[in-house]
Amino acid sequence: MRPTPCKASVTYGFRMMTSSSSSNSFRLGVDGGGTHTRAALTDAAADAQGNVLAEGHAEAANLVRVGLPAAINNIQRAVNEACDKLNINAERITSACFGLAGVGNAKHHAAMLAALQNVFPHVALRLETDARIALAGATDLQPGVVIIAGTGSISCGINRAGKFARAGGWGPVMGDEGSGSYIGRRALEAVVMAFDQRGAPTSMTAEVLRQFGVTAAPELPPVIYDASPEERQLIQQKISQLSRVAVQCAQAGDWVATQILQAASLELARAACAVITQLDLNHTRFPVAYVGGVFEAGELMIAPLRAEIQRVAPQAELGAPLYSPMVGAVKLAQQTL
Repeated sequence: MRPTPCKASVTYGFRMMTSSSSSNSFRLGVDGGGTHTRAALTDAAADAQGNVLAEGHAEAANLVRVGLPAAINNIQRAVNEACDKLNINAERITSACFGLAGVGNAKHHAAMLAALQNVFPHVALRLETDARIALAGATDLQPGVVIIAGTGSISCGINRAGKFARAGGWGPVMGDEGSGSYIGRRALEAVVMAFDQRGAPTSMTAEVLRQFGVTAAPELPPVIYDASPEERQLIQQKISQLSRVAVQCAQAGDWVATQILQAASLELARAACAVITQLDLNHTRFPVAYVGGVFEAGELMIAPLRAEIQRVAPQAELGAPLYSPMVGAVKLAQQTL
């Protein structure tokens, strides 16, 4: 039966295209976080491995951070771009998995699912958290644990009995320990503490002030606290991006920045160890994968993480993911039909 035409073209501007691809159907995987959204298309008929034929990119798809309309529009843009590259009609997407930040709450999940079904009425789709697709990609659908540390943070895993467990992922107000937001807040705190002489001097000061367009620490509060509702999202992004400043200064030998990264690493290890214990993996061999921009710091983040995890689970093997979260979404889309 021919799929129903996409009704969302009016609401969200989905472009219908003339297809030139030889494949009859495609799978879609979408990875939407607090900063970026990535979409991938694979051949539904001929590819069982999740090999990506085309990708699309857009801004954040976390409805908690940017709102549902903006999140949907960014998903739409990423999918449009992937379809453009293959010159296909969106009706030829037969199954999809959307792994999105901010949908762990039942209310948010229901709202996003309804919006996606409106945008993609012809698609057999499933909606998962961004953590779930990261796990699927990191372990290639096999038992294991993943630690995600980007704008936010969470750890989750699955054991051989199929039990799923998670720890963290409580958002920027109640959690996200070890994330880019966490590191950025700690960097900001370190700068004002150094100004007050409550803390050690840090080379992060000059770059933090520059990022916010001020010349001294006392000028920071009006910029941060007096922001309009429209500006608050940008302020939060700037704070999260201070994690890069902390990494650069730590790599240059700054003691304060190094301590911040070590504390962040131990917070991520705490979440991972909670998952390991919930799944009773402490005395088995299994992979622990790390995903997210925070790990671009390399061994500054990874070494303390490895040591703490192996203290709790000596046979755990910490390493890079087998596949990206986006490919994890594609692999889960394969199970949807």
